[in-house]
Amino acid sequence: MRDGPIRSIVLWFPDWPVTALAREGAVDPTRAVAVFEKNEVVACSTAARAEGVRRGLRRRDAQARCPHLSVIAADPVRDHRAFAPLVARIEEIAPGVQIVRPGLCALRARGPSRYYGSEQNAAIALLDALYEAGLEGVRAGIADGPFTAEQAARAGTGPSDPICLVPSGGAGGFLAPLPITSLDADDVVGLLARLGVQTLGGFAAMEAERVRERFGDRGIRLHQLAAGLDPRAVDPRTPP
Repeated sequence: MRDGPIRSIVLWFPDWPVTALAREGAVDPTRAVAVFEKNEVVACSTAARAEGVRRGLRRRDAQARCPHLSVIAADPVRDHRAFAPLVARIEEIAPGVQIVRPGLCALRARGPSRYYGSEQNAAIALLDALYEAGLEGVRAGIADGPFTAEQAARAGTGPSDPICLVPSGGAGGFLAPLPITSLDADDVVGLLARLGVQTLGGFAAMEAERVRERFGDRGIRLHQLAAGLDPRAVDPRTPP
């Protein structure tokens, strides 16, 4: 039985649906492009973002901000197809990759960090391999558990500093100021917001029994994530 969350490395490919399109030659990534699902933006290019396009915008609002916006329908099959070769490349550097979804994957940090000398060096090796494969802007997060590592990857400062390492034992403090919307649970997040809970730290500070009474076992799992006590292990795929 584990004593606590397992050190994890998460690689995040921002706006992957747009990158997938570009890698298949379907769009020019330097142009204003947005991918839509259910009439909402789920990913957009840097040029579109410069025009004010953001995730979650309705199509009409996005086109009002950027009249020359290229509108593309979401395609999960395309996203998976374009992501598969990159996962295979990552597995050449560090076996044991879990595909969370296209554009987001996780690894146990222990093996790669031993091989490359440190967690930081392992992340550098992974990002270098992806850069050689034509991928720029990928970010790496290293932390206790895949949830905190994902938030660390998303909190990275960008191309100049693409690695965010949260020291062992520091997950709770790192997560505390992040918005409650970092949890992928709109129903629970909505109720917490109405209760005045706006941050992961605020949620983590709630008594566990109170959380269980209001949200049940699912609420307890989310409560653990917010506190940096991610009980999940990285579940690597079996390479084809």
